[in-house]
Amino acid sequence: MAREIYSRDWYRMTFKDQKEYQDSKLSYFIRTQLYPYSPFYREMFDENKVKPEDIRRVEDLRKLPFTYKADIAPSAEEPSRFQRFVLQPEEEMMRKYMPRVQFARMRMDRLLKREEYVRRNLWRKYGPVHIQFTTGRTGQPTPVLYAADDVERMAEAGRRILELAGFGKELRFDDAVIVNAMPFAPHLAFWMVAKGLDRAGVLALHSGGGRVIGTERIVSAVENMKTTGIVGMPGYVYHVLRTAAEQGRDFSSVRLVLVSGERVTKGMKEKMGEFLRSMGAKNFYVLGAFGFTEARKSYSECAPDGDTGYHLFPDMDYIELVDPESGEPVGEGEDGELVYTCLEGQGTAVIRLRTGDFAKGGIVYEPCPSCGRTVPRLGSDISRSGTVKGFSLTKIKGALVDQCAYFSVLTDHPEVDEWQVEISKAGDDPYEVDVVDVYVAPEKGADLDSLRSRLEQELQTAAAVKPNMIEFLPMDELVKRLKTENEMKDVRFVDRRPET
Repeated sequence: MAREIYSRDWYRMTFKDQKEYQDSKLSYFIRTQLYPYSPFYREMFDENKVKPEDIRRVEDLRKLPFTYKADIAPSAEEPSRFQRFVLQPEEEMMRKYMPRVQFARMRMDRLLKREEYVRRNLWRKYGPVHIQFTTGRTGQPTPVLYAADDVERMAEAGRRILELAGFGKELRFDDAVIVNAMPFAPHLAFWMVAKGLDRAGVLALHSGGGRVIGTERIVSAVENMKTTGIVGMPGYVYHVLRTAAEQGRDFSSVRLVLVSGERVTKGMKEKMGEFLRSMGAKNFYVLGAFGFTEARKSYSECAPDGDTGYHLFPDMDYIELVDPESGEPVGEGEDGELVYTCLEGQGTAVIRLRTGDFAKGGIVYEPCPSCGRTVPRLGSDISRSGTVKGFSLTKIKGALVDQCAYFSVLTDHPEVDEWQVEISKAGDDPYEVDVVDVYVAPEKGADLDSLRSRLEQELQTAAAVKPNMIEFLPMDELVKRLKTENEMKDVRFVDRRPET
């Protein structure tokens, strides 16, 4: 079991079996790979006087301090910092920590098949073959490396997401066509979709998003190819569906919309559903997925209900939730910050990583009421305590504002089609007061005076700061401001305040 890349029984193991599997896999991984081959974690264990054999259960991880994104991210002073997390087997450490049977086999290969054969085998196991980057808007992007087995796990996770989305049950594999509208880039969202579709054997058009072939061609492809499903960033897929609906296109073939890469709210999914129904679609699913680069995979909601949470993969990862202030574990179903640990991996491997993602509703351990799978489920309402969609906790007009409040109010509002928030300084004086301007593309026929009044009140209640101005713009003008066609993510929040 400890040497499996993943389990074929991932979705039907009892929760007790999952716990035993995780304990076994984690202890083996730390003892034989992470501690001996990871420069960062070997130093962490030694500094905290923790031996690799001290980690026998997932609960034992609490003997170690958290890992933070800042520990991995390159800096101007240390641009290669990320390399400390890449497993690097060396002869001395292999001799000491590799399981004896494996080490004896390697010595025999060295005698009979020579050193070059041994080096090739080690490279096949640990050599990086794929690289992705975080997509944060500040600082230097963090490289995350995959070895061959890591790519295999990513592809399998992508296949599982399609299975969760109804393929093989509500949806057929053999006559399906998927349009992958994820922006083509070295980031998780695009590659997991591409690899997962290949592994599942589903015909796909990897469009590269609006930046590559343009929204009009994607809309036409969905209509002309009788596409079964659309996968992409929430903001961009919303843009595609709205554009198609305005043009009166026929999207009656669409049965699945799967969005990931940004926060997905219930209100946004409902709006997408309205667009689909207006174009003839029936019996469709609008589902969200959630992932982060360091995990090298994503997790998704399931068909048919969708709102039962992100289904985790207990054979690949261990995820715990902690109180963001104290760092202590929270109970089942309680809100908390997500902390990630891989149970196996080569390339870039992390344990106890504080992600900054805050999950409302926590993790629940009971069979899913929608699909019946026995896997842990993470609450679907996830926000970033550090940044989400370019937002951060910041002071506006002297108040500490969680800018996710703007996202929740404006995205879910039934009379708001698109929006952007801009913060600046009065008169462009860096020492003047903050000015908050909200730009909105309203729904056709909306009473603008009434809508402005209600938005002012709702935003002040949610964010504790009243906007200075709410300006209504035509849709095409706001789309240009959002840079929907050109950026990986919509530019929802623009902070023009100069640094002082």
